This record gives sequence, structure tokens and C-alpha cells, in this order.
Amino acid sequence: MRANRLNAVAGLRWITEAFSIYRVAPLRQLIFNLAFLLALALALSIPVIGFALVWLLIPALMVGPHAIARMASRGTAPGPVLLLSGFRHHFTAQLRLGGVYLAGMALVLAASALADGGGFAQGMLGVTQVELEDLQSPAVQNAMLVVAGLQTLMLAALWYAPLLVAWKGVDFLKAVFFSAAAALINWRAFLAYSIGMALLFAFVLILALAGAMLFGGTRALQANSAAFAVLWTLLPVWFASSFLSYRDVFEAENSTGVEPPKSPTIPP
Repeated sequence: MRANRLNAVAGLRWITEAFSIYRVAPLRQLIFNLAFLLALALALSIPVIGFALVWLLIPALMVGPHAIARMASRGTAPGPVLLLSGFRHHFTAQLRLGGVYLAGMALVLAASALADGGGFAQGMLGVTQVELEDLQSPAVQNAMLVVAGLQTLMLAALWYAPLLVAWKGVDFLKAVFFSAAAALINWRAFLAYSIGMALLFAFVLILALAGAMLFGGTRALQANSAAFAVLWTLLPVWFASSFLSYRDVFEAENSTGVEPPKSPTIPP
């Protein structure tokens, strides 16, 4: 198996084309993505166990929204059964991949503990509650930066792994390797994609904040309402763009009829 090497323009195209996918049964996609968020929230509400459960199951959970985007990209309204796609095929491999995610997050939290003594890590595990004044502490802020940076690198490396396991039947360790290699050789496309998504989220957030201010309430309530509105409205776009990136990197010759440049760094 090889990965296509894409330019920076591809990263921006993933975002624009994602809206075309979102237009296919948008209400269904929105509801299904909210169900995905609800499942994560319910699991995370369980102290300690919930954190481990989420990261063990996140590969299988991530397949569902991507399968919904793939179905919508074909012009067909997706059904709710697609949310369980990651649990119906190669689930054992997805659980093993979840072990990689969990081990990675354990290392991330251990690294953050070096910055603040473990306070923020305990908050993420649900052992203690992180108050607003705690977030103003320089040590906690440093821990948050460590978590944000290392977690981003980990998720970028594992970006395609759940889909490779689910849709190509790749062994979970090979999926980790192919995913990390594909992300590395396509860093230009991912950089453009990240900047584009950040600008899109910022634009929609400004609109949501303006709308929240019209309805009054406290500033905290306005900010929370706006952030939630941005999250649930753009989540289907994010999954659609993520699916498009997978298709272009690993299956572009099947979707366009033209074979893009291949990476010499990934063996067949």
C-alpha cells in the first residue's frame, strides 16, 4: 500500500468540497454527529474509567462519522446504522489500535505532570475538578500547552489509522505506520488544511458570538452558547473534509481516474 503525495492546495480543497457533502441530508448528518458527541460526553462523565474507555473506543467511534460522510459523498442519505461501522468490522483490531491511543495519552498526561505536578492531568481524568482560577496558574497553563501540543502530534500521526483498519483491513500496527507516514509526507496539505479550518472556525465563532449577544445573558453563557453552536454546526464539515483527505491520500485513483504522485517512502 502506498500514499499519494499532495500539495497545499489539496488541504484547502478538502474544506470547500466538504460543504458539498454536507448538503446531502444535512439534518441527518447533524443529528448523527451530535449522537457521536453525546456518546463521548457520556463516557467522559465517568471518572477515570471514562477517560480510558473513550480512548480505547475512539478508533471504532471515529469510523462511524467518516462512513456517514463517505455515503453522503456518493449522493445517498446516510442511515444511523453507519455510526456503528467501526464496531461491526475488524473491531478487535480497532480495540488494539485504541490501546495505542490510550498509551499515547498516558504519555501525554505524564509529560504534562512535569509542568504542574499532575493537577491538570487529574482534571482530565476526572479525579479532581479544575476551577477557573486554576486555569490562570502559569504551571497549569504550561501543562495545557504540553497536552495540546503532544496530543495534536499524536492525533495527526494516527489520523488515518482507524479508517485503514476498517476499510482496508490493515493490521493495527501497519495502520499506525501508514497513517504517520502519510501525514508526514503530506505536511503541506495538512498545514493548509489546519489554517483553513482555524479561519473557518474563527469566522463562524464570531457570527455565533454576535448572535448570542443579541439574546443577552452573561458573557460566560454567551461564550459557551457560541462555542457549542460552532462545534455542532461544523462537526459534519470536519468529518467530511477528513474523509476527503483519506480518499485523496489513499484512494484518489479510484475517485478521479487519475493517479497522483506516489510516495517513495511507503513500501507496497
